[in-house]
Amino acid sequence: MKQTLLDLFQQSVIMQGTLSLLVVGLWGYLIATGQDVPDNLNALVTLVVGFFFGSKLALTKASNGGP
Repeated sequence: MKQTLLDLFQQSVIMQGTLSLLVVGLWGYLIATGQDVPDNLNALVTLVVGFFFGSKLALTKASNGGP
């Protein structure tokens, strides 16, 4: 099933990906340039990465028919 760009926008997949890349990209930039990373940004990056891997795990379990 091929999804169109409009379908992805309606499901907010593109928006989630864009915001995730921006947050993680900013975090990486601050670390690479040696600047102080605010605690709130560290917490947000942890949340984004946890959500990403958690959603992938849920999709994997659903496709395998597991609990």
